[in-house]
Amino acid sequence: MKHSMRSSMIGAVVAVSAALAPLAVVPAASANKPIREVLPQEDTVITDQCAFPVHAHIDGVEIIRIFTDKAGDPVKQVVVFPGNTLTLTNLDTGKSITVGATGSFQARAGLDGSVTFKITGQGTLPNNPFTGEPGIWYLHGGRVVVTVDANDNVTSAELSGNLVDLCPRLAS
Repeated sequence: MKHSMRSSMIGAVVAVSAALAPLAVVPAASANKPIREVLPQEDTVITDQCAFPVHAHIDGVEIIRIFTDKAGDPVKQVVVFPGNTLTLTNLDTGKSITVGATGSFQARAGLDGSVTFKITGQGTLPNNPFTGEPGIWYLHGGRVVVTVDANDNVTSAELSGNLVDLCPRLAS
């Protein structure tokens, strides 16, 4: 499975769901040593979450571990972002904010074609998983757990901590 996570978890839910969902028929037990990659973060422009385009820049690396079953098929992905910061810039006004992005991200394929995502610590995600609202949603000091079925429908969502849309802070 090629790594599909960029910009501190922005877009991860859909990308990893698409990568893991076809593999959900495999057992969850890992039989092999995990694949480990350390990658630099790439800048990206987010055009579909705020009313304006946002440049996202991350200082730091991501460490990816992909766990496989006995056949070598991926069944779980764990990504950590040690010491990272995320700077978001409104490309219309130039206003920037910098937040911590030191959380972790996990994705686990279910036998029924579902994928469960867990984001802990500090990080961002697109679209509020509880309301469906677009935005650059920042998790600070908590945990979001979302399960999507084989058709990418959210079947459960759980939050502990604070989830705040950063778009209004960038707009002012």
